[in-house]
Amino acid sequence: MHSPALSALHLLPAALYYVVFFAGVVLLAWCDDPSDPQHAISSEALQLLEQETDAKGRKLQVIKLPCPSPLQRTEEEWNTLSLEGRENRHAGERLAASYANFYIANGAIIMPAFGLPEADAKAQAVLKHAFPDREVVAVQTREIVLGGGNIHCITQQQPMPVQSGA
Repeated sequence: MHSPALSALHLLPAALYYVVFFAGVVLLAWCDDPSDPQHAISSEALQLLEQETDAKGRKLQVIKLPCPSPLQRTEEEWNTLSLEGRENRHAGERLAASYANFYIANGAIIMPAFGLPEADAKAQAVLKHAFPDREVVAVQTREIVLGGGNIHCITQQQPMPVQSGA
């Protein structure tokens, strides 16, 4: 799924999980504000996903996971951040903050939170609906996002292989 709109986020090519998470259903980072550049990204992704099917030929079920309001890197944060070997970023740039960058643990979902009580709670409710048998735990992750990642990025989870005869 190549998208010029996704390129505008300055994300690594493999960082699709900032926008979409496949979990039986598809959780899509969604922005309702047409003036926000994320709206075009979300809309384009929805349009593409609505045309696709799963491995059994069924239409994908897409759940809109709300995006937090735009967060920017402050001057103070930028001056205290060292990212050797990384693309030069600037104070005031939008952070790639997304609730779709969560971790699936045994019996739980560890989701990013951004200090936005209403938005964090709304995203937590959507994730609880998508994963009714798991506890959804919100963890403040602004410091992680400042470095260009989030929970899914830093956990580097490796699923256990299916055992034959299991």
